[in-house]
Amino acid sequence: MASNELDSHIPVFRGAGHLLRLIADLVRRPRRRECPEPVRHRGVAQGREGLPVLCLVGGGDHTQLAKGISYFLSHADPRRVPHVLHDLKGESTPADPESVEAVRHTLERLAQGFALSVNGNDGRVRFRRFGLVNWLMQTGAGGGPHYPGGLEGNDHSLLQGLREREFRRRRLFGLLRSPETELTVDGNVPWWVWLFAVHVFPLAWFRVRRGLGREYRWLLNQPYLAPRDPGTFIGFAERLTAPHHQVEDPEQLRKLMVNAFLEDLRGAFRRRIWRPRTARRTAYCVALLDGTAAGNCGYALMQAVIDVRNETGAFDPLLVIGCGAEPPAAGSQVRADWGHSSLWELNDRLYGGWRDTFLHTGRARNRAPWYLPVTVPELMPPSQEEYELTRRLEVGQDARLRIPEPPLWARRAVSVAVACGVTVALLGAGGLVLRGEAAYRQAHCGLSRFADDAGTLRTAETGECIGVSRHGFTFHSPDPALNETLAKISEQNGRADAAHRAAPERPFITLIHLSALLSSTGKSSAQLAYGREALQGAASAQSRQLRSTGSSEPILRIFPANAGSGMRFGTRVVEMLEVLKRQDPSIVGVTGLDQSRQATNRTIRKLTEVGLPMVATTLSADSLVRQSPMYFQVSPQNSREAEVAAAYAAHVTETTGKNKKKQVRVIGSADPSDTYSKTLSADVATRFRARGFTVEMVSYTPPPAPGVDPVSDAPGAGAVGQRTCSYSGLVFFAGRSEDFETLLSGINESCNSAPPLLIGGDDVARLAADAERRTHYPGIPYDFLDFTLGSARCDGTSELYAEMSRLFPEECAKVPSSSLDGHAALGFDAVKLYINAVKQLREEAAGMPLTPPAVWHAISGVHGDEALDGASGIISFGGDVDRQVPLDKLLSVQHIDARGRPTQAGFCGRVGGRQQAAWCPKWEPEKGG
Repeated sequence: MASNELDSHIPVFRGAGHLLRLIADLVRRPRRRECPEPVRHRGVAQGREGLPVLCLVGGGDHTQLAKGISYFLSHADPRRVPHVLHDLKGESTPADPESVEAVRHTLERLAQGFALSVNGNDGRVRFRRFGLVNWLMQTGAGGGPHYPGGLEGNDHSLLQGLREREFRRRRLFGLLRSPETELTVDGNVPWWVWLFAVHVFPLAWFRVRRGLGREYRWLLNQPYLAPRDPGTFIGFAERLTAPHHQVEDPEQLRKLMVNAFLEDLRGAFRRRIWRPRTARRTAYCVALLDGTAAGNCGYALMQAVIDVRNETGAFDPLLVIGCGAEPPAAGSQVRADWGHSSLWELNDRLYGGWRDTFLHTGRARNRAPWYLPVTVPELMPPSQEEYELTRRLEVGQDARLRIPEPPLWARRAVSVAVACGVTVALLGAGGLVLRGEAAYRQAHCGLSRFADDAGTLRTAETGECIGVSRHGFTFHSPDPALNETLAKISEQNGRADAAHRAAPERPFITLIHLSALLSSTGKSSAQLAYGREALQGAASAQSRQLRSTGSSEPILRIFPANAGSGMRFGTRVVEMLEVLKRQDPSIVGVTGLDQSRQATNRTIRKLTEVGLPMVATTLSADSLVRQSPMYFQVSPQNSREAEVAAAYAAHVTETTGKNKKKQVRVIGSADPSDTYSKTLSADVATRFRARGFTVEMVSYTPPPAPGVDPVSDAPGAGAVGQRTCSYSGLVFFAGRSEDFETLLSGINESCNSAPPLLIGGDDVARLAADAERRTHYPGIPYDFLDFTLGSARCDGTSELYAEMSRLFPEECAKVPSSSLDGHAALGFDAVKLYINAVKQLREEAAGMPLTPPAVWHAISGVHGDEALDGASGIISFGGDVDRQVPLDKLLSVQHIDARGRPTQAGFCGRVGGRQQAAWCPKWEPEKGG
């Protein structure tokens, strides 16, 4: 709009430019602080903040003057100044112009004007507090909401009215309660969903809203009308309803309404960095009251505004401009507050003079500093000779009100860009977090970083889950029975923690049971059985120990650990264990350890570096004891196994006449990493030659892992089995149980009716312990070496199997077969060896700390009267501090007949008071014995 078109709507009078500049100075909001600009003394801002009450005395032209100012504010650049023009003289005036109802009605019209969208999204104000007060004051009055509470003597109707008011203000509740919604969802959602959505949820929401809503809390904390009387919100709200408020102090009621109105404005303009809209409010709100006179509520409203400002001390962003025909009557309080009429003259020093006066006297708590009265000269008609010149000089230059632009960071485009940027950043960060969490889960066996076991578990390259389980993690095992065993150990660990808290003076130790096949992919439950049985034996020993209550009886925890198939990741698990050992000093040793391979040797050496003693359960390779002085085992070595096998073969040859030529074919694995097979083959060849047998060595290639080349050019175990059909001597198998099963398959295909004489090493016991797999090849009898006496029963005669019947009753049906491999018994004895060592330490040196070296030293002293009479035989290290293998450890020969039934062919070694077979090697004497 051109300047001449704009200023044509603004009244022309002498000094009009001064008035326009005065209003412009008052409505422009500073970047920092609020109006007026403070006076600084020694760098410190002095004086209070506030906007004056501008009183214009315009004679009979006051209405035209008010409309001109409204036009001036409406066409500000770059946006409209939020303002409301309210005509006081055009309203029906109550009998008392200063009545509460008159002030309420005026404030209501002003609030409605400031809430209009014409002020723009950044200029509109929501009047929550005044809206609540205004609604309460109209409740029960003529034309207002019906409230019979005063007649009924209860507040139910008022609460219901408040609730309905809140529901009307919320679109969601209106949508839920609309007839269209009811017809849409009728029969399509459960009745209880509809009941919750339409009744329960809104009522619960209103109860929370009434306690936490800003306007409700404000109403009980504002200073007028003693809101804590009678002490509840609904009680004070009832005081504000009609006709109850008619007995309240009118002045206090006016101040309450004005304070609510101003507080809503304060909240809308309060600067907050997280509310950029408040920084975009660069112009104050203006209330234009036309027709201010003694006959209406104009002066009463102005006085209430000033009184609230003085009493609260809070700044409010409202410029009140009153336009009247005449000044207040002489002698009135308002006229006295205005000061002498000589100070009302319109000039360019009005703002500066008022500011100086206000900054020095604004805290005087009287009304005078707030008033800024101005006498406006008579308006010029267009026909007046000086009109055009005055319009150009006075109005033309100041007709365009320019308000400040908001700060760059607060502008809407920037805010939208920042919001979009933040959203993108959050989405990106969320994506990175989710990606990182997915990567973490993939690297930590599918566990989140908040899972208890995540820190000690890793996903290996083969997909196996390796590490230490402290809180019942099952390593994704496919065997339900193994998962149940791990859960039982976790439950017993919880009991151990509780027992330690109840009796902290008792020894408290933790053992790590390190296995090789807790999560092997592609393995059947039957193939994983031996790992489960060893854990069940360890769990049984733990359970028995938890029932012990003596002061020297240790409280035991067991943490299962998985090193992957073939123990290939054992060293990585030990690295995790090293960190865990620093965090948990109760860890004193390791049990378990599977399969005598090169990876097992590396694991033993790594455990020695960490300083943890080891008690292996089923390992038998001769080279293991050379890996570490801290290594012990409860099973016999391959050298003893070979000696017993040779003695048994010689006995069979002498007593049955079979294999008169004394020939033996030793079949071993061609895998160079299989230490067990390599050392057992060599030991068997040596021992058999010593007994006069002719030895032939044959190798087979075990099946390679997917994507891995075969370890040699030797034939597979099945082909080797077929070639044994023509062999007339004894065949000794020194490989793994799964390969022995393949060997049997080859024999079954070629010579099922006349199989060769077969003896298997101790690993074959894993096949024999599985009743179903054992009977796959009927008609092929064989013998194998076993670390136990043979089949056992859950009949209470053995402390191991009595305990297993209590912990794992479903296993009892399998025990006659599963006990053949001895894994449960060996796992049980390995744990008991630690328990006895700790008890011995506590009894002999009660003050000695239970450190891994101390426990290792105690284990090495197990012999003679201190020997362990275990489930797998007597364990004694012979009194030799360098001995790491039990002396004359039990070995039995088990025979599987053509129907797959096991029987004992004899046993060798120390087993309580029982006598070994006559053909067995002689016992080795203990030192000092």
